Amino acid sequence: MSATATQQRSASSAGEEKSAISATAFVSDSTAMARISADLFSVTLGKANIRDGTIDAALAIGDWPRDLDLLIVDLGGAADPVADAAALKTAVPGGCIVIGVGRINDVALYRDLMAVGFNDYLSMPFAEGAMGRAVERSLEQRDRTGGALPQGAAAKAAKPRTLAVIGARGGVGTTTAAVTIGAMLGARLREEVLLIDFDLHYGSLMLALDLEAVDALREALDQPDRIDALFIQQVAQKKNEYLYAMGAEEAPTGGFQARPHAAGDFLRSVHRRFRWIVADVPRGDPVIQRQVLEAATDILLITDLSLPGVRDAVRLQQLAQEVAPTAQLRIATSGAIDARRSAVKVDDVARTLKRKVDCQIPADSSAALAAVNFGKPISEAAPNSGIVKALRPLVAGLDQPGGGERDAGKASSLLARFGQRLKKK
Repeated sequence: MSATATQQRSASSAGEEKSAISATAFVSDSTAMARISADLFSVTLGKANIRDGTIDAALAIGDWPRDLDLLIVDLGGAADPVADAAALKTAVPGGCIVIGVGRINDVALYRDLMAVGFNDYLSMPFAEGAMGRAVERSLEQRDRTGGALPQGAAAKAAKPRTLAVIGARGGVGTTTAAVTIGAMLGARLREEVLLIDFDLHYGSLMLALDLEAVDALREALDQPDRIDALFIQQVAQKKNEYLYAMGAEEAPTGGFQARPHAAGDFLRSVHRRFRWIVADVPRGDPVIQRQVLEAATDILLITDLSLPGVRDAVRLQQLAQEVAPTAQLRIATSGAIDARRSAVKVDDVARTLKRKVDCQIPADSSAALAAVNFGKPISEAAPNSGIVKALRPLVAGLDQPGGGERDAGKASSLLARFGQRLKKK
């Protein structure tokens, strides 16, 4: 690194001498390794940890030092370098500078890497001092912004989120809600969102979006450790700029018994590519159902305005609180029963579950039909639908730090006493 650059950086701290930065590099090219070592010598006082490897080796590290200032990774050989880069940014400390190197000299790749939060990218072979100048620019930018991430990168560097959408009864519109929420969330955050239909035999999510179901989903659930960026690229079907979907159509005669923690391990592997996952949770497979809820950070429980629906909502609420006590639970009402004509009212649901109803999703058959005909989410096929309007506040609050549940008051109705009796069992 040049003396002028070092002096400039020292002057920016009002003459106070800065300590050496903590740096790690994974590089497979011997020439690049030598030049990186020489360029980092002054800023790390010769203590840079330079290893022979690529971004795969970096992704294998589970716990990064919290004081890591700089990470340099070789993207050579990566089947999907942008996906791997996005996964790496979610794992390293938020203030860590990440610079990529590789043999692909493409401005589109550079822009994609910057979009997922990388600070710079150099194509090999690069000249002597090039890495030093790149590090210096990144350090100066970090000093100016106080460690803030570039616009658009903050979301990528945030923690992975899994929204599990589950219906208390069949026909309450669970799949419709999951698809609509996923589409609206991706468009709002301008971030890729993955929909996963965990009903391997009778799921209709892929059919609703006119996408191809892939049989490999069962094998992926069975062996999540074998999932890589190439697999996700092949199995996750792209619907639009921000929405992807994954589902299967296993034969009804094919038995599949999920091993312990299969869904959680699978979701962690997929989160290397997608930060936001919206899971359509099956009612007919209690093993997968429990595992997905256990791995979820957010849960949306949908019930219709019927006695059986509220009864099962109580059961599922108990399950969610048992297996995912830290997850943010939200309650919605939906289904074909009109709230104005139902004997069970929304207030009854709130009193029985002892918490507020977060969203009342109206029945809109014309919007649902338009979505099926076009093979699109309702938010695209019928953007003025009451379903979209009802879900908009819920989607807006999903990526915000939410408050806890609020007590809906003491139960006094027959329905509420029925709910209390269930909780005592």
